[in-house]
Amino acid sequence: MTTFLSRRAALLAAGAGAITMLSACSSDIRPLADSSPSASGEASSSASSSASASASTRASASAGGSSEKSYLGPVKFDNYEKKGEYVPADETHKAQNVPKPLPPANMHENSIDGAYSAFSFWLASVNYLVLTGDDEPLKQADPSGRDVKSFHDYVTFYESNEGWFYGSEHALQAEMMTPQPEKVEGSEPLYYWRITLSKDPNAMMHVEGKGNRPMYQNTSMEPELSNLKLSYQDGKWFTYPTKVRGQSTASPSAKSSDEASSKNA
Repeated sequence: MTTFLSRRAALLAAGAGAITMLSACSSDIRPLADSSPSASGEASSSASSSASASASTRASASAGGSSEKSYLGPVKFDNYEKKGEYVPADETHKAQNVPKPLPPANMHENSIDGAYSAFSFWLASVNYLVLTGDDEPLKQADPSGRDVKSFHDYVTFYESNEGWFYGSEHALQAEMMTPQPEKVEGSEPLYYWRITLSKDPNAMMHVEGKGNRPMYQNTSMEPELSNLKLSYQDGKWFTYPTKVRGQSTASPSAKSSDEASSKNA
């Protein structure tokens, strides 16, 4: 069984022929592999994540210390460290002085606010890594360390001066399809949040000696409708997006109709 996290890395690597390992993972599909030592608890539920989110969960407006504000819409993150003038990358040079995402103050808080902050920081860290090859923020955003391992080829791609990515500051994008997540009944802090993951068609890749090409090649550009699993363990949030099988994307209005049907099933 192939690993989900390899597939998640491949979401960004599709078409990046110079990054051989991640390109080889482009055919990976979810769910998590049983072979992952820390993924045993995830593998059993990932194949039925959509059913779990509808049949085995209930709506939760808030957790301890959480507000009831709506997070519906594109994921937002605005906690960056800025040093020097930011110069975007293009086909002739790498990006310079890219603003560096910093951990939000509440990302380890056992609340929906904290869960959202943790996921938004993870997303910002991945996009920063794509532009810089620097995985320091991702190491803080990924308590399991598995994403850091999966995306390591981006680090070596930059370190070896093979090339760089340009054309988009947000090669991977996410949108919350519901205002708040749903909590699994009778569980420790565990939530499912309906989201979409999207790839920016403007993202490009420069490979030294081989020229420029779209970052995403031979892969569908349709947004992926997913269930974001949020698990709170040892004072930290772990995030696991799992694609809703048989669906690509949905508008918030279509999502509301889908949720209503699921709750009545």
